[in-house]
Amino acid sequence: MRTILPLLLIASAPMMADTLPQLNEKPWVGWYAGSENRGFHFGVKMDGVGELMPVTNKGVIGSPREWISFTPVIEEILPSGRVVTKQVAEDGWEALTESTDDAEKISYRGTVTGGAKFEVHFEMGKGEILGGGKLLEKGDLTENPIRFALRVKIPNVYHHDRDEDKLEKKAEGDKIQIVRADKKKLKFDAWEPVWAEKDDVSGPGVQSARIDLEGYDGAKVELDAGDKGLFEMWNGSLRPLYKGITFGWKPDPAKDPDGKGRFVVSFK
Repeated sequence: MRTILPLLLIASAPMMADTLPQLNEKPWVGWYAGSENRGFHFGVKMDGVGELMPVTNKGVIGSPREWISFTPVIEEILPSGRVVTKQVAEDGWEALTESTDDAEKISYRGTVTGGAKFEVHFEMGKGEILGGGKLLEKGDLTENPIRFALRVKIPNVYHHDRDEDKLEKKAEGDKIQIVRADKKKLKFDAWEPVWAEKDDVSGPGVQSARIDLEGYDGAKVELDAGDKGLFEMWNGSLRPLYKGITFGWKPDPAKDPDGKGRFVVSFK
């Protein structure tokens, strides 16, 4: 399967729907819902994006530039193979679960340009987040195939390190390991230049991944696509993976017509 690098296009037409409600108690002011775990906090912002916020060894939340983001999108596949992302308008959200700072489940819906609607679900586990969702309606987007996706972005946790020699020594043990849909296992040094979306890397899709980065104070990030979908993996160009990787989860409509499938991201 040829992996396609999605191209982000901003949708400009507003949708007629409610915005997500917001909390007004610290530390969750302005968030739709949140939850505190032992090693991280997780919340969904008013724009529908989920954020896993690592808690450092000193007991404080790390820089927003180190948060792991969960972005739900609708992707339209053009005849050329190009993927266009249909972003949700500011007022295109609808809450399904209450706004709370002690969430066990977070569910909401979004509407994009063209009227396509989708549903998003997050569930809180011990040291992990379960995520999923599905396309509900195509609206006017019937000319080309469209699909629901949830993108999990692992950022560059060394954004503040300027000395390359010291950084390389600090992170010399960092590794990224993946298991593809065809059962092939690959391991990469985080400093190794890799073009993740190429066939010889992510191939037919990624079933699971493990990211070991010293920048997360010894915590490990593990992803599992579950049995209802797969991850696409990309980083945009030939460059070291520590600079950032995105795992785009795509549910298989044939295996998961009811949208019950979940992927798991653990941070321990």
